[in-house]
Amino acid sequence: MPETKQQTEALTVRDAVRYRRSIRKFKDIPVTIEQLQPLLEDAVYAPNHKITEPWRFLYAVTDEAKATFVERFIAFFQRNNPDAKEEKINQYREYFSKVPALLLVVLKEDENPVVRNDDFAAVSALIQNLQLLAWDQGIGMVWKSGRILYDKGFQQDMGLKENERFAAILHIGYPEEVPEEKSRQKASSLLTEIK
Repeated sequence: MPETKQQTEALTVRDAVRYRRSIRKFKDIPVTIEQLQPLLEDAVYAPNHKITEPWRFLYAVTDEAKATFVERFIAFFQRNNPDAKEEKINQYREYFSKVPALLLVVLKEDENPVVRNDDFAAVSALIQNLQLLAWDQGIGMVWKSGRILYDKGFQQDMGLKENERFAAILHIGYPEEVPEEKSRQKASSLLTEIK
């Protein structure tokens, strides 16, 4: 499979699923909201019980928007790591300055735990759809999670409502390098017939 799609033919669904990779190093090529929006328009067709559509998106593609995100990220980092060295903070600034686009996926959290779980599954399917659609266009991303997604201070800084949280922070761009395939356990070894 080529490192990035440079062909006129669309990838098959199987190839997109099998050959998509999490990308952490990006070329210095912009990714615009005009490129991302059509992908999102298709990605929202994820399976979603009762069509609750529990998602919305915050994006940063300009230097100014990315700088705002970085300052809020660093505020979160320093709150949780008061002894952090300036060198580590500068590493984050440098890394994020090289990420062409950031997309923060916001999840509305229903009071009902069953609906909340269904909604998180739907958002996860949307994110996978987006990754596959982007990969078909030669655009890679990495799905980041962690404590920051649940941090109330970061959520407030980013303007989330009381009943919302982040499901993912997607770092998006054209791949500088594509990691090698990592093997997966055979699904056949996990299949058990119901008796």
